[in-house]
Amino acid sequence: MAYLPVPYPDELLYSVIARYGVHAGITSPKQLLDEVFQNRQIIASVAFQGHLSQISAHYQGNANLTPYKLLQGHTLFPLYSPFVHPNIAAQAKHELLTDCRHSAEVQLGKAASKVKSPHYLRYCPLCVTAQIEQCGEPFWARRWQLPGLSVCAEHGMQLINSPVLISEAHRQQFIALSPHVLLHSIPNQTNHKITLLAEYAQQLLDLSDCHIHPLQWRYFYHHLAYQLGFVRGKHIEHELIAQLVLGYWGSHTLASFGLDINKTEDTNWLKCLFRKHRKSFSYLQHLLVWQACYEQQLDIANILSTASALPHTPYDEMPSSTEPVVVDQTRRAQWQQAVAKFGVKGARQNGFAHLYTWLYRHDKQWLMQFNQGSVKPKIAKVGRVDWSKRDKKYVKQLISLINKAETQLGSSRRTVTWLVTHAHIPLSQIKHLEKLPLCKLFFNKYCETIEEHQCRRIAVACIRCIAKHQILRTWRIERMAGLNEKRTRPLASQLLGFAVKYEPS
Repeated sequence: MAYLPVPYPDELLYSVIARYGVHAGITSPKQLLDEVFQNRQIIASVAFQGHLSQISAHYQGNANLTPYKLLQGHTLFPLYSPFVHPNIAAQAKHELLTDCRHSAEVQLGKAASKVKSPHYLRYCPLCVTAQIEQCGEPFWARRWQLPGLSVCAEHGMQLINSPVLISEAHRQQFIALSPHVLLHSIPNQTNHKITLLAEYAQQLLDLSDCHIHPLQWRYFYHHLAYQLGFVRGKHIEHELIAQLVLGYWGSHTLASFGLDINKTEDTNWLKCLFRKHRKSFSYLQHLLVWQACYEQQLDIANILSTASALPHTPYDEMPSSTEPVVVDQTRRAQWQQAVAKFGVKGARQNGFAHLYTWLYRHDKQWLMQFNQGSVKPKIAKVGRVDWSKRDKKYVKQLISLINKAETQLGSSRRTVTWLVTHAHIPLSQIKHLEKLPLCKLFFNKYCETIEEHQCRRIAVACIRCIAKHQILRTWRIERMAGLNEKRTRPLASQLLGFAVKYEPS
């Protein structure tokens, strides 16, 4: 059994296995897989190295290097698990911990994320120098390979791309961080906000396992908008949120992350984040919003704890802060007088809106009961329309129309809507047919069913065939009538059979 080197703090498992290959003098990728996994088909994954139970077995029961602790401390799993459905996170965790094949990159959203993963393994030269001084050798650190972030959280320096390409061509090869992959380039200092963002990402990596339901994230962001004063009634002011985030980060910085915000687009990622969570969002999208909202007071652990305590079923209401009931008889009397004079709606429109607001916040139960008892009963309006006269007028228009349309065999199907429209009768009058008995009788008599309309189309097609001296064939009539065997009703099919047998003299 191979004895793997003990992982350094924040070291990727990918790096641990690569260092073992260097220590053991193994140059063949297949031989390294045989030594560690006893399987030559294992994929070398930078973010989610699977088969953790096999890797943990090489440490001969070390309590600090169990499969679960390797997953949490030496992969990027903690960066994704809080932001996907708990069932998906549990399934991905099970596959990574056991010896089965896994699809964590797809399940956790890494493959299809708006935040793209780096194409090359990256490093910070200042960190590499410190690693050599403290440990005697360099290694690949987790904080260097964060998707979307190309800055070292410890030194605030821009990370450098190594020549090691993360691609399908080398997917079974573990490449260690050694002097020949280090490039002689001077890194650039990044601004304070992005360095702070990288520090928050590092905090997220170091936290314990936390699973949060999408509904809990939905309630969390609704409450966040409420705290910021960006909620009007039940609606979130997305424009104000976009101004806050854009004002803090700037459009150029967001575009560098691949997360630019188009305020005119109704489905931009920021709006979707504050709406119902129909899909998961990356850690970077969450952190960008949190940092813009909380700035220096951002506490990652507190946010995850708060979100995980929210309800996670659609039937639970979002917790809201309610003010204690305050009984003010003077305000009650003023509202009663206003309602007696103007009515409930009229009182709010005639200078008493502030009184209504105060009572709603402090004495809601009394206000609702009083308003409900003060609603004036609706009095049925006395008929102002002579429906009998209107009925006679409309039926005359319909009869005039049908007399003209009798000879127009090629017209559309004569439905109620067709007849009303062509008779120049308002369509809204169809809703009152119970008050128009003559029109109702007319529609019952002259409106065509689908079968009657098909029969008329067949008749028109037959007339055209005879006029052109063509033989009556089923396919020809159907084509001219715009029918086919599947759509033709039984009565129309019967008529078509009689027409085909007919031979004009």
